[in-house]
Amino acid sequence: MPIPSQPTPMPQPRDFTDHGPCAEDLARAFAMQDAAMSEALIETLATQAIRQWRLDDATFWQRVKFQARMIRAQMGSGKH
Repeated sequence: MPIPSQPTPMPQPRDFTDHGPCAEDLARAFAMQDAAMSEALIETLATQAIRQWRLDDATFWQRVKFQARMIRAQMGSGKH
């Protein structure tokens, strides 16, 4: 399956209850995107959650970022 040249928009969870029990599916989607752009988006989402005192959300996004990095490393992309 070819990788699209433009990132595919993903519907973003509105809050922690939309995330579901596992961050892995979302992390896989982010891992398929450009590393710099996806990490910047995750940082933005985590920062917004912190500003709104939604610490569960911020923790979730950090888990997504970590798992996306691990998936990228397993794929051998060499991007951080």
